Amino acid sequence: MTATRHVGRPGEVSRSGPWVRRGWVAVALIPVCFLLAFALGYVLYDLFGYQPENDDAPFWIDLICTIPILAVSLVPCVAAVGFGRRSASGGDRRGLLPMAVGALAGLALTILSVVGLIG
Repeated sequence: MTATRHVGRPGEVSRSGPWVRRGWVAVALIPVCFLLAFALGYVLYDLFGYQPENDDAPFWIDLICTIPILAVSLVPCVAAVGFGRRSASGGDRRGLLPMAVGALAGLALTILSVVGLIG
């Protein structure tokens, strides 16, 4: 008895192919958004009349400035995790790597922001 296997046509793209590419684009945007968040932090502290280098800002100013900074820096991390999961759920295991990179980068940025806020 013989078994027939379905072999795709040459050049046929898997259904999860665009999600892997989008995941890697999101991973590539992590440093860009980190720099944008860094600049946003300086602008927000300056709008409140404080300098981020000094430790004279009250806690509520630090909190108000940290939340948008964290949000801007986590956007590509969340996108990488979402696109990677979508790719992996479609059967393409290549999406696991951008998902892991996005999750680790997001965790690191969150920990750094919380430590900077508390410490």
